[in-house]
Amino acid sequence: MKRYMYLVFVLLMVLVLAAGCGPKAEPTAEAGAEAAGEEAPASADSSADTKTDGEKVWRVAMIANTPIADGGWNSACYAGMTGAAEKYGFETAYSENVAQTDYVTIFTEYANMGFDLVFAPGNEFTDAVMEVAPSFPNTNFLILNGDAKADNVMSVKADNTQMGFLAGALAGMKTQTGKVGFVGGMEITTAKQAINGFHQGVAYANPEAEVSVSWANSWDDTAKGKEIAMSMVSTNDVDVFFGTASAVDVGVREGLSEFENRWGIAQPGESLDQNPERILTSIITDNVALIGLGLEKAQSGTFGNEVVEAGVKEGVLSIGLIGESMKDLEESFMKVYDQLYEGAITIDYELK
Repeated sequence: MKRYMYLVFVLLMVLVLAAGCGPKAEPTAEAGAEAAGEEAPASADSSADTKTDGEKVWRVAMIANTPIADGGWNSACYAGMTGAAEKYGFETAYSENVAQTDYVTIFTEYANMGFDLVFAPGNEFTDAVMEVAPSFPNTNFLILNGDAKADNVMSVKADNTQMGFLAGALAGMKTQTGKVGFVGGMEITTAKQAINGFHQGVAYANPEAEVSVSWANSWDDTAKGKEIAMSMVSTNDVDVFFGTASAVDVGVREGLSEFENRWGIAQPGESLDQNPERILTSIITDNVALIGLGLEKAQSGTFGNEVVEAGVKEGVLSIGLIGESMKDLEESFMKVYDQLYEGAITIDYELK
């Protein structure tokens, strides 16, 4: 009898663990009013694809390689997806902490479940998207910061070169040591574009300043970010930091907090409240607007075969709250922003 009960217990545990391995769904505000918590994604042929009145239910899912609450890139992307979903009437789901080896599997699962659009928040997902997309022509795949396109694939991105320029200009204005730093996650195109702009922005504001660049080779290793920041301060006397490394950026700011008179410039969402004494401001990407382009095109049947890039002029890049540490620079920095808006500053977009 004891052996029988033990086997039953083991079977139940296996079923519970198996249920937890699939994509994690999170209802939108509309769905949340009907369900008191999480709900499992519907299968592709489920009646959940239509409402009781026959109207289609639109669904979008996001894949994240770090926690969606990482305080950096994926937090901003998730907020952008849910904000766009609310605007266009999509239900949402997400999977977080997805390893690179599982990208194809998770994309395939969401496509099999009949999601209208699967959102990939980074160029690093491109290979997996392009592998899966041809097998699921009725599912749209949206890549943020990508360059790929196909019949059911579309890429949208902020002007990363312009973003880097803004951060570089501010770093050049603020530095007291004449040494500023850029911390990248992976050596992908968008990060290289941001570095290109950062170098130009620093030179525009402070031609004598020196730029140090370091790669974390990670998006989620906060300890590595802290290590890099402390090393750049100790070795090169860097006093202003900017990065495009998701959760690693949080670690960078932890590292610079160990020293006096060291500051960070955040992106892509509003981050001043994380460390108001050290963060100068945030270069904000309106992910709701960018992701919303994909959702709108999916609903209108015009999705695919397109790469859209937008910046200051298009209202996609903006400046967040101004920290106390840069109040004296606010006026001169905003002049640079206005000049970019007016097209009065020429930026070289060619990667060296």
